Amino acid sequence: MASSTAFSSMKWSLYPDDISEHHTFEVPYWARTVLLFDFAIFLPIIVILRYTLPNVYPVFAIIEDKSLEKEPIGDDSLEPNDVSSESLPVSRSDDDHGRTNTSSPSAIYRLLVKNGGVLANCRGLAFALLQTIPTTLYIAYHGRYLSNEYHIVARLFFSLLLVQFSTLWLHIVIAQTGRPFESRIPPFKRTFRATWLATTLHWAAVEFTGLFPNMVASSMNINWPSHHFFGPDNTYRFRLDMVAGDAIFFCKCAAVIFATVVGSIFLVVPSQVVLTRIQASLLPVEDSTIVPFDRSFGGRVQPDTGSDRDYATISDAWHTFSRAHWWGLVILSLKIIFISLSLIVLMSVVIVLQWFMIVTQGMEPNEEL
Repeated sequence: MASSTAFSSMKWSLYPDDISEHHTFEVPYWARTVLLFDFAIFLPIIVILRYTLPNVYPVFAIIEDKSLEKEPIGDDSLEPNDVSSESLPVSRSDDDHGRTNTSSPSAIYRLLVKNGGVLANCRGLAFALLQTIPTTLYIAYHGRYLSNEYHIVARLFFSLLLVQFSTLWLHIVIAQTGRPFESRIPPFKRTFRATWLATTLHWAAVEFTGLFPNMVASSMNINWPSHHFFGPDNTYRFRLDMVAGDAIFFCKCAAVIFATVVGSIFLVVPSQVVLTRIQASLLPVEDSTIVPFDRSFGGRVQPDTGSDRDYATISDAWHTFSRAHWWGLVILSLKIIFISLSLIVLMSVVIVLQWFMIVTQGMEPNEEL
């Protein structure tokens, strides 16, 4: 009843060029079905855009051991998860995946489908949602009642508090195991000791990249928009500035966007690469990864030896990420950007065409005027 009232109230007058003729528009009854159909179709696409492409696919390009790509297929000289071998302690799945091109989204898609079906492209989604809800509430609460400086520190505190769960999410994405969920949670002490510094550096990179555009905009006298959960923001003021802006204003905006992209490329991405590889080094040896993964990091780490440091450090993660790794990650990122833009354009075109059809079908002369 409420929805019917809402749709029946969506009615207003339209004035064409000929002001002697007025039209009124009312949303057709079948528009609700179209909206539900759009939601059902676009929801998987939105999940792919917001989760799979930016979060899941890059992980495989970051952790894959490129040295295994040159090995002959069917080489059984090394057993899966053999960490006792001094030559090349790597993790391999039951199927040969030495030829998986992790710089190709289509190749990663086929690999995931082979290791779990189409839904494997959403590996870890449920667990990510469980983390997102308390994280969002926590950040929103401190964003409302604390100043910006304390708000930034609160995000670091929460990131450090959840290090074992962010590490578990990565293990869910990259590994195959028959162990129950509760046994896969890594111990907090070991995980914190391994990842706290990398987590802090990644937090600093993200926060600086978020503040840097405002710093650049302020130096050029631009009121750059900043969003707040439960407080006033300046987004409306920025939209007014864009309407009245000239070519110089838009050039300044382009400079701010360029500074943001540069900060993300040179700060956020490297820190994310290091953190991801350190988290991957904490994967238990009994779990098999779905892409080749060098657990020894070029002989720098002795996994599961019972020593004080059986995981990778920042230096290990950084120096073992070769030029081939960087090139593959860049190619994958460019392809992901292209796919994302294509999907956004496709959805926009569908929505515009549907809206045009709804307006055309729902417009009729207004005889009351």
